[in-house]
Amino acid sequence: MELIPADGKCIVASDCTIIWCDAIFSEWFAHRGLGAGAKLGQLFPGARSMCRPGAAYEDTDKLGKRRYFAMECKPIPGLNGEKAGDEIRIRKITLNKVLTDIPRLATQVKSPKELFEKVLWLLRDTTHYLAFAGYIARGDRVELVASKGWTEKLKSYISVQPIAPDSPSLAGRTAYHHTQIVMAMKDYALMPNVKSAIMKLGGEYIVVTPLLDQDKLVGVLTVINDKALTPADSEALQSICGQVAVALNMKLQEEDVATRADDAVLYANIVSRVLHDNINDTDITGLLRSLNDNVEPGYMPLKDAAAYAISGAMVQAEAAHKKLSVRTSGLEGIDVGPLIKYAIYEVLKNSVQHSVSNVIDADIRLAKERSGISRLEISDNGPGIADEYKSEVFRPVKAHLKGGMGLYLVKKIANRYGGRVWIEDRVHGDHKKGTSVVITIPPSI
Repeated sequence: MELIPADGKCIVASDCTIIWCDAIFSEWFAHRGLGAGAKLGQLFPGARSMCRPGAAYEDTDKLGKRRYFAMECKPIPGLNGEKAGDEIRIRKITLNKVLTDIPRLATQVKSPKELFEKVLWLLRDTTHYLAFAGYIARGDRVELVASKGWTEKLKSYISVQPIAPDSPSLAGRTAYHHTQIVMAMKDYALMPNVKSAIMKLGGEYIVVTPLLDQDKLVGVLTVINDKALTPADSEALQSICGQVAVALNMKLQEEDVATRADDAVLYANIVSRVLHDNINDTDITGLLRSLNDNVEPGYMPLKDAAAYAISGAMVQAEAAHKKLSVRTSGLEGIDVGPLIKYAIYEVLKNSVQHSVSNVIDADIRLAKERSGISRLEISDNGPGIADEYKSEVFRPVKAHLKGGMGLYLVKKIANRYGGRVWIEDRVHGDHKKGTSVVITIPPSI
């Protein structure tokens, strides 16, 4: 790894011509044709001056990777006491630069995901690893949030993994044991499709390191390399991971505070809607308790969430002297966050409120896409929404556009679980024949 600290030496004459350099110096700058006979200023073009205390000088190696150096100059006296030249020690400080850049990056981003993206860019620019993947630990699983050099197919295989001793991925096992795993790809026997994809990248070794801040697991960093790591390489990687863990934990704590504040507002709106609609909901107390205790509520089967929503919407239809008929398909075998039931309810209630007919036909369908994301589609035979208003209905100020607080809550709930929501025509190209509200459900839900 090019991060490992090392020292090179050279001697320059009074006119700054390099007259001697050692083997390490020669190896560092040979790809640029710099050595004995070159001018010292050619090492780092654009530098204001050499040997400034605390200065970091940047260039690139033969593969285009950034590296950083510090320089110390010791004057060499001539026979008459005049300065004849300088003995220069040039020290590679790339690892130190990376370690100081990581906390600096943490102050420039808003989310843990953004931090990981920045860190992986930094590592891609300064190391010779082939590929990187950054995971965040959330509950009993690790979620892939950033990668460099990974193919889309490979990312789909490893996007979410359980933290367990028998996890199908090394990231899940590393997270469970809190121990770095180094493995030659020829010995990898967990997921054949993952092995094939990594070897196509040229990977010969995989190194998976837990990100621990004072024994608290906050994530996992995976790197792919084309050769085995030396003990010095492994030590440097561990140092980087330790710094990433501290910075990542700070961003996760900030995110947690912001999320709790957002959840408090969201839960308050949900409770208000439930009480206003006179819905018999025994789960509300438990949800509020989980918010107060800072505990993520347990998941529930999607078919149960839909059953709750349908039951509540039926009550609203009966009160409005309308008949609501709801068909469901594909809802079995998937669990969702408990707030999803309120999102489905708000969509169905919206259909009841805005239907110009006394008979409302609705469908709730789930389809799983190749990426692993599930597409929940709730359709009705109502008056539809014109294209220019499809994005506006999720704003609370647009109550007159078949939206209002209800669909605004749907968007907030979808976003809370990492999903998205949008409006489509039930019949493609004809907005007057009904509406489909599409909610995406990531694999992590």
